[in-house]
Amino acid sequence: MLGCAEFVFETPEPDAIYRALGPELDDELHRSNVEMHLCEGALRLLVRGDDVVSLRAALNTWIRLVKIAFEMVNI
Repeated sequence: MLGCAEFVFETPEPDAIYRALGPELDDELHRSNVEMHLCEGALRLLVRGDDVVSLRAALNTWIRLVKIAFEMVNI
């Protein structure tokens, strides 16, 4: 079963968060795929998994990374 989740994070500093998370996209993921795009005033994150377990693992990782990036930008 293929799973997919899309998030749009609105922020005044989407470029900074995109640059901070960009290197993480180069990491090879097992059974999942992550795309990140800049939108006007927002960051769009698309996470796909080959199954529910891999989707959940990728979501946990990426939501945590986005949360940390938001916290660092707001220091």
